[in-house]
Amino acid sequence: MVTFIEIAAGSNEGSRFKIEPGKTIGRSHADIVIKDPKISSTHGEFALDGKGQLVLMDLGSSNGIHINGRRVKKVALLPGVVFELGRTQLRVVTVEENIAVDFGRFVTWRGIVGAQLSTMTIANEKRSVNLQSFSPALKLIFTQGIQADEEIILGYGPRSAGSDSLDIELLDEDAPSQAFELHPGPGMVELKVTATGQVTLNNKSIDAEMLKDGDLISVGNTRIKVSYL
Repeated sequence: MVTFIEIAAGSNEGSRFKIEPGKTIGRSHADIVIKDPKISSTHGEFALDGKGQLVLMDLGSSNGIHINGRRVKKVALLPGVVFELGRTQLRVVTVEENIAVDFGRFVTWRGIVGAQLSTMTIANEKRSVNLQSFSPALKLIFTQGIQADEEIILGYGPRSAGSDSLDIELLDEDAPSQAFELHPGPGMVELKVTATGQVTLNNKSIDAEMLKDGDLISVGNTRIKVSYL
């Protein structure tokens, strides 16, 4: 049998992770990363106890591990057990070895929709998107917020960002569904704000502006540093 944890409630609900002794779980510096601001960078570690039972050990996290509202130092990972890390609820699931590969694939509604869109022909499409390269390529570095420590390298555009975007997804709870777009320009990338008043560039509200190296895009509690490669 192979053991997984499945996100039952929280960001990326439905995603599954195979767990093994020695793996860590946390918000950023961990083998299994869950984007929850209430989860510590390295929150816990999976291990075998004295009886050979797989457990999750708290690594001195700020908010701990909870079962039924009670904080615990470790949780035995038995099938069906439900526990909480931060605002995320997780469920333990075990499956046969022969179906573990398919079971462990990343499964969320965004992933399903994205996969479907890539194979669909949209009827009555009125315009086509003319993709152009970003020259030089653009790197977005998340310096603050739930996605801190993430980096995204973009080689072409236009690209869109927002909480409902299948392109650049913003996990900040205050991020608008469509926050901004990035368009190719002559030697630079143009930022076009689609959520006026909710996105700033270098702490200034704008509609559109060419991005310079070192610029700072702010959305909610998220800060994104711009860098050209």
